Amino acid sequence: MNRYQFEDLISEYIENELPLSRRKEFEDYMKHNQDSRELVNSMKKNIKKLNQVPKLKVSPSFNEALLDNVETFKNNPQKTGNEKMVFGFTPKYATLMAGFVMAFIFISFKLVEPSLGGDTVNTKNLVDNQFQKPPSAAILNNDEKKDLVNSMKDSTDNSPKNEKRNNFSNEIQFVND
Repeated sequence: MNRYQFEDLISEYIENELPLSRRKEFEDYMKHNQDSRELVNSMKKNIKKLNQVPKLKVSPSFNEALLDNVETFKNNPQKTGNEKMVFGFTPKYATLMAGFVMAFIFISFKLVEPSLGGDTVNTKNLVDNQFQKPPSAAILNNDEKKDLVNSMKDSTDNSPKNEKRNNFSNEIQFVND
């Protein structure tokens, strides 16, 4: 007996419908295969659990309505999913998928061989160039204190200290004067 024959006979074994010769063969197979014994035990447990589930009460017209619906669908089947398919996709999604594939291929070629696209950035020069030291800081602190926040004067202030203020009081003319 092989595994497929064993699985086909499980329900007959549980319901005691196997002839004696087949039953003996079935039990011999179970003795030699631990997995098959566990499978039969789990099936028995499941059947026991299903028998403990309380029965549902439905309206008396439920069966009649169900049979009417079955007959209606049998005589007049509804078309579901009978659209034209392209590789398992509807035309709309097949077009989207083709676009994504084309974009992926295009971007992959740009990454692998950038000279195919025309405009290229020469990254070799960027990598080979030595980095230069940045120019000295714009704010110079000549104070003894090293902290710029604590400095007493702004070293970047270039405005003249003695700026002459012009007096424009005589030259101002108001609009309604």
